[in-house]
Amino acid sequence: DEEVNKLGAGVARTSYIYQRMDFDEGMHSFANVEAIEASKFWTVGPSSAYAPKDNMKCYEVSPIVEATLVFNVGQVHRRRGEFDAAAKSYDRALEILQIATGFVPGEVTNKNVIQHPVVIPILHNVGQLQYRRGDLNVAMTTYTSALKHAQILYGPRHVHAASALNCLGVLHYHANSSESDEDSTNSAETTKKNGKPERSSTRKAMGLFRQALSIRTENLGPDHVDVATTLNNIGRIHVQQDEFDKALHFYEDALVIRRKRLGTNSLDYAATAFNAGQSLHQKGELDQAVELYREFLRVALMKFGHSHRDVAVVLSGIAQIHQEKREYDKALELYEESLCAGRAALGEYHSEIALLLNRMGNFYFERERLEDALRCYRRGLRIERRVLPTDHPNIVVTLSNLGEIHRQRYEWDDAATMYCDALEILRKKYENHVDIASTLNTIGLIHDQRGDACLSLRYLQEALIMRRKLLGDDHIDVSATLVYIGTILYRKSVFSVAMELFSEALRIRQTVLGRDHRDVAFALYNIALVHQQRGCYEQAIEYYAETLRVEKIVLGERHRDVSMTLFKLGEVNKAAGDLEEALKCFQKSLDIERSLDESTSSSESDGGRRPQQTSSDPAAMARTLNEIGNIHLARGDVVPMMDAFNEASRLYRTAGLSPNNVVVSGHLYALEFSCPEAAPAA
Repeated sequence: DEEVNKLGAGVARTSYIYQRMDFDEGMHSFANVEAIEASKFWTVGPSSAYAPKDNMKCYEVSPIVEATLVFNVGQVHRRRGEFDAAAKSYDRALEILQIATGFVPGEVTNKNVIQHPVVIPILHNVGQLQYRRGDLNVAMTTYTSALKHAQILYGPRHVHAASALNCLGVLHYHANSSESDEDSTNSAETTKKNGKPERSSTRKAMGLFRQALSIRTENLGPDHVDVATTLNNIGRIHVQQDEFDKALHFYEDALVIRRKRLGTNSLDYAATAFNAGQSLHQKGELDQAVELYREFLRVALMKFGHSHRDVAVVLSGIAQIHQEKREYDKALELYEESLCAGRAALGEYHSEIALLLNRMGNFYFERERLEDALRCYRRGLRIERRVLPTDHPNIVVTLSNLGEIHRQRYEWDDAATMYCDALEILRKKYENHVDIASTLNTIGLIHDQRGDACLSLRYLQEALIMRRKLLGDDHIDVSATLVYIGTILYRKSVFSVAMELFSEALRIRQTVLGRDHRDVAFALYNIALVHQQRGCYEQAIEYYAETLRVEKIVLGERHRDVSMTLFKLGEVNKAAGDLEEALKCFQKSLDIERSLDESTSSSESDGGRRPQQTSSDPAAMARTLNEIGNIHLARGDVVPMMDAFNEASRLYRTAGLSPNNVVVSGHLYALEFSCPEAAPAA
């Protein structure tokens, strides 16, 4: 519909930046057993049943040595993958030290501190297992204790302090990742950086990493592997902020060090190569990105074989690049290979398999193979519902993708069901959230498309209220909902309210996007439509003319939207009585439609290799010719009138429509004069 905002919808795409704890984040700096000094092995203890009868002194194992031995047992358990047993050993070692030194659990101070170096590796390993379990807040407390012990025992610029700072940075990094589905607009801990929400955890992580980097560089030199670890971690923070150029700078420095110190067959070298590849991928530098992805793939195949989750992930990334390069056959081959590797490694029911299926669904959606996309999303949803919490954001994404496909197929009931299921999950988790507002907005559009304007308005108005509350009155998403509501009211002939909504949307878009933006043209066009329907032709011409100016700047002279706006200008000028100007507008519109028709034919004859703006629209050309014919009729130009009507009839037939769609309006006064009623037929 001409009055509908010309914005389209698509499937949601998960932003999956691959990270794994298996690779070195610097969280396991103390992986070895601790040495024991022979001179400190024994301590004088009370006599016991085993003491000699001659009143000789009785010696027993020093608490420090006992704690060290218990810790070393934990290290053995950890090496064997027995993490629960390792955790018990670490906790027991820490308890022995606390009892022996009189340490009171709580804040570490100069007076309340365990005065023995072994406490630091014990705390690091306790914290690392807490982190591994996902207990980020508990791990932060443990690593903070490790930091303070290191600062008191060794000084604030010691490498042990740097290790604890790095670990705390990693925890804040992951805390931010785990909160990424929360509504940052509701958080007082959120600021804006480069237009993107920046949480306090991101700022803390960056500050901690920079302190760690400074200390490590000072103590270890600029090309130490621990320096590379922190550089890699800083790069990941920049990725969180979509600062891919900055991320690449740190990844490349880390890559140089890891290549030099660890070799090109190291997993940590490969992991940094993959991280750098992801940043290049986000920047659109696809050839360089795929080169680094393949470097990661080479090492992963060497270390793990083909049936491994890391192989599945990198194959999927390479497939995505081929998809973006429109090398669809290769992309599909790699997606299927990725899915096979993932299933071999993880089984069918795993969240990463669901993610791969989601990517394949996106691929099929882009190729307009909606049945295949539907199949992938359904399989992914079945897995997600089995392995993920019921309120997990990935389930919401998949439900929304399924809803969008049903919407594209005009299956309104199924589309509404999917989006309503997503809405129900979101409402259980949040009171107010931008995703709730977005889903309400989409459900409103579906009800509009199925013909229930009243129900549509109810959802859209709720979406508008929530978007204003969360995003403010001047957000671009607010303008979109204003346009949707205005469009419905326009169709219901509530022109005054529709005009207010369209005008507010225009103000927001011009403020946020500038005057020369396609979305601004949409808002101008809608306002012009209202003026046209109210008979305010002068204002309608003014807004259509401004729409045309913007569209020519952003779309070029020969675009379908330019043609449509010229057609509307022709209609308004005709209604205002300016037939000469109306004819010029209609003729320009027709010329564009014919050029699009020619470019479509050329593309088809060229095997479809040329970029195609859109397919030709014979019905649109027929409609324009019909208007041209009626102007010639009004002016008494018989020959061009008949040519226009005849071609319009032919094009209607080409479009599969009846030639009776040609509408002849007005009176042909010149024809009546030259051919009186009684004149014989020629």
